[in-house]
Amino acid sequence: MERGPTILVLAGILAAGAFVSVRVWRATEAARESATPPGGAPAPARQVFGGRTAAAAPVDGAAGAATGGALSAEKAARIDKIRRDYDEIRIKMSAEYGAAGDKFPGGVSAFLKQLALLEREMHADFAAVLTPGELEDYEMSESTTGQALRRRLGDAAVTVEQRRAVFRLQREFDDRFALVFDVSPAALAERTQLQQAVQEKVRALVGDAVFATWLSAEDPSYAAMRTMAAQEGLPGTTVAELWRIKNEFILGRLEIAARIGLSAQQRAAMQSALEDQARSRVSVLVRPEALQPGNEALAWLPRRR
Repeated sequence: MERGPTILVLAGILAAGAFVSVRVWRATEAARESATPPGGAPAPARQVFGGRTAAAAPVDGAAGAATGGALSAEKAARIDKIRRDYDEIRIKMSAEYGAAGDKFPGGVSAFLKQLALLEREMHADFAAVLTPGELEDYEMSESTTGQALRRRLGDAAVTVEQRRAVFRLQREFDDRFALVFDVSPAALAERTQLQQAVQEKVRALVGDAVFATWLSAEDPSYAAMRTMAAQEGLPGTTVAELWRIKNEFILGRLEIAARIGLSAQQRAAMQSALEDQARSRVSVLVRPEALQPGNEALAWLPRRR
């Protein structure tokens, strides 16, 4: 029982170390870039990683493209350099983790926390250069949340304001859980409940049709539900109801697992009753053969014992 807390402590120590190291390194870089040698020409920026020195790569203009070319040349160059700096740190960290394998202190949780802290620190450095509007434009294009947004919305007909609103909702959720690696039932229940709340807010923002596109990209089982409904000629409301049943079932299982003071028999009985209830609700919506094993749309529903 003590191994889990020990790993979490190690992960916190490693993550804090990564945070401080990045801060010191970036401060050193800023000072180095501001130094001007005799003659007035700025010294070429150089970076040091693990004792290796490398000249900075030329600016590639990605920052300007990400903000629709609205950035000044100076800002675009600074943002591009920050991004390349962090890319190099990330590559080095990944190589160290890969080389250590199972011996990496704190394991995968510690490594993921380091990456999350690195992302947060990069955001802070971007914010020091860009205005809030410029930063949001850039991160809608380049951040992990922004890329997920494009993948889920695709070419859906939504306004710029709707895209921004959805991005802010998802970014708030992502930021909240970026450094949380608690996989206890209680923590997972909280995360699932908040994720479902975000989904409902997205649905309210963009409407049912666009939300179906969003959710199909986010949740493979939802895409399978849509396919099943189309193949079997089921009403359009069936998919929405199946998805609601699935959400309530998954959250219910986590809440039962998180309850304190239940015996193993009580917990098993509650889980079994929840499964029977979900299966009964589903059976009203689909044909009996749909409940047979192998149906991807209902893979989340356990087989009857």
